Amino acid sequence: MNKYFISANWKMNGSKEFTRTFFASMNEDIDEDVKIIICPADCYLNTVDAMAPKNVIRGAQNISFNTDGAYTGEVSASMLKDLNVEYVIIGHSERRDYHVETNEIIRKKFNTAVSANLKPILCVGESLDQRQKEETFNHIENQILSVINKEILSNHPFLIAYEPIWAIGTGETATPEIANEVHSFIHGTLDKIDSIQSKKIAIIYGGSVNSNNAYDLFKMSHINGALIGGSSLDANEFNKIYKIAKEINNE
Repeated sequence: MNKYFISANWKMNGSKEFTRTFFASMNEDIDEDVKIIICPADCYLNTVDAMAPKNVIRGAQNISFNTDGAYTGEVSASMLKDLNVEYVIIGHSERRDYHVETNEIIRKKFNTAVSANLKPILCVGESLDQRQKEETFNHIENQILSVINKEILSNHPFLIAYEPIWAIGTGETATPEIANEVHSFIHGTLDKIDSIQSKKIAIIYGGSVNSNNAYDLFKMSHINGALIGGSSLDANEFNKIYKIAKEINNE
């Protein structure tokens, strides 16, 4: 059996009514080997915790590497744990860009998350300029190796999300073959750290995933699901993507 992770990144969208309507429309039975993770804005984490079916996994979009203190606007690992959060997105391209999050900051956030038994979704990916200069693999390898080491890989569960920056919110998507090539490279990079433990790490794709391209993406040998932005704001569309993953998983 394969294992897929279908994760919704709602970004700075939503409301209490949106959340209620979304979960009222979630009519798909959750497959044990196809996980759903919902990552709302922080202010709706409590709403999601209250309204989501128990078999929907709670996720957050960000975490502070500080445990507490005078850090206005930040959210700590213990606060996320209080709201039954299990996963947290770390290193999303929008955080790297808009908030100038370096590999060092991302490493500290990642370590804070795993120390609190939260499971990071580590985002990696290249810009259009980097791809055109054939820097994709070096750039992604640096992003991974700045965070992941043998101890992390051996002892802490996490996901990696490949998000080609040029395919986020643009309507563009890497072809399944292009995406799979990068996913295969990521698996190879993890193999160099620990070839046994690396087999346990799922790599999901985030780049304008929708119900029209999900089947071709999920059929690829190294793609284990998706980190979904815009399409996750439409419950019917999100259900379609999840159903596609279930069908492939059960083939």
